Amino acid sequence: MKERTYTNPVHGGYLGDPFVLKHNGEYYAYGTGPDVPSVPVLHSRDLVSWRSLGEALTLRNEGFEALWAPEVAYYNGTFYMYYSAGGREGEGHRLRVATAPHPAGPFEDGSMVLTPEESFAIDAHPFRDDDGEWYLYYCRDFLEPDAEGYIGTGIVVDRLVDMTRLRGELHTVVRPHAGWQLYERQREWYGCVWDWYTVEGAFVRKHEGRYYCLYSGGAWQEPNYGVSYVVADHPAGPFAPEGNVEGPSVLRTAPGRIIGPGHASVVCAPDNAHEYLVYHAWDVGHTVRQMRIDPLAWDEGRPVSSGPTLDTRPAPPLSLFRDSFDGPNGAPPDAGFWRVDGGDWRQRDGELVQNDPEAPTATARILGVAPRAGYVFEANARLLAAGDERGRYGAYIDHGPGDRTLITMATDGTGLLCERETRGIGPRTLPQTVDPAVGTDAYKRLLVSVVNGEMEVRVDGVRVALGIELPAAAGFGLIAERTSAAFDGVSLSPCAAR
Repeated sequence: MKERTYTNPVHGGYLGDPFVLKHNGEYYAYGTGPDVPSVPVLHSRDLVSWRSLGEALTLRNEGFEALWAPEVAYYNGTFYMYYSAGGREGEGHRLRVATAPHPAGPFEDGSMVLTPEESFAIDAHPFRDDDGEWYLYYCRDFLEPDAEGYIGTGIVVDRLVDMTRLRGELHTVVRPHAGWQLYERQREWYGCVWDWYTVEGAFVRKHEGRYYCLYSGGAWQEPNYGVSYVVADHPAGPFAPEGNVEGPSVLRTAPGRIIGPGHASVVCAPDNAHEYLVYHAWDVGHTVRQMRIDPLAWDEGRPVSSGPTLDTRPAPPLSLFRDSFDGPNGAPPDAGFWRVDGGDWRQRDGELVQNDPEAPTATARILGVAPRAGYVFEANARLLAAGDERGRYGAYIDHGPGDRTLITMATDGTGLLCERETRGIGPRTLPQTVDPAVGTDAYKRLLVSVVNGEMEVRVDGVRVALGIELPAAAGFGLIAERTSAAFDGVSLSPCAAR
């Protein structure tokens, strides 16, 4: 089989400040357009081949000249877009939030301004911690010099009370702290003239218990622009800079080839095991900012990248098994990949639906794919109808005859159950760290990782179980008990031991 490859940029059009959301196994990219008060949206299934879906949001009749740096978070069936709106040169930019029932939009702006008290606020980044708490990182201006005399744009963080309200307890994440972060000498701003420095474009990634805030520093149109990071033990900090103050340590300009790589976000490859930086950079003619991707790796607690690249590279790894259920409506799942037992399983509008809410137990098992060592199993599920108040739906791991582990959601929305069923012993509830509110009619992402024989379970990013010992897997499947449920974006991949 021919090796899959890619070459940057992965999208030929203008897309600054790119952010990629993975939802139900598919990718949606949003970014800053070329001086138009709208947000473009792209779609992909592999992070390499992208097509335009048009505009996710437009505010053409609201008096704004530009919408900057959108990021989208999914929570209980609603997609929340955080972005700034204001003048073309940054005048009056404040953070706003718009909502939609689908990642492609259209998003509706309800005139919700998150930062009315700020004279300038941009680059919002929503982050959900393992315990389910939401935080919002964003940029504001600091007009009082720090101990080293720097003045300019920095990054702060606040808790989200809900998805559209901030608590109002700001913590500074990082201010300009190095010469390479110069934005402009003798800049006229706020009626004064300053030597202005900038750090912006926050994106937080938790790695081995620590919180790494990637940021971009310098002047976004100039070669000094690049990506570095600060690190903390809590989402609110305090954050400490990395040791390098001579220049950006993660991404930087490649002279004569790529100018100003920056405003990076992080997303998992289709295999859910490898991470990629998504960022923009100027072409050498300095005519367009384009979306690019390169692998993100970790070296002794430091985020590192081989980017920015222009040569042909191996494409992001695909999963060993993936099904988006794009077959004809009413057709059963592909018999070459699935074996169903009980219930009424049919494909419908890109979902696999178990239609019979009265079926005591209905399963759909993946055929011929069962990595016995480390693996990552993803299943996205939503409730359609409950035939019994004790019904449940979700995924299972088969360990052999009469032995399986179930990860299921209750139809009454009270929580998630991790359970081991063993012949001759009966069901045993497995310990959980958090019992999330799982909702009932919204898609929930179940992500089950087993490494070195220990299971971790996440629901929409919230870690609900950790360190549960499991035997080797003999099979994987979907399950619905006295419940009608829909499933999408099911995938299975091997992952290496740590």
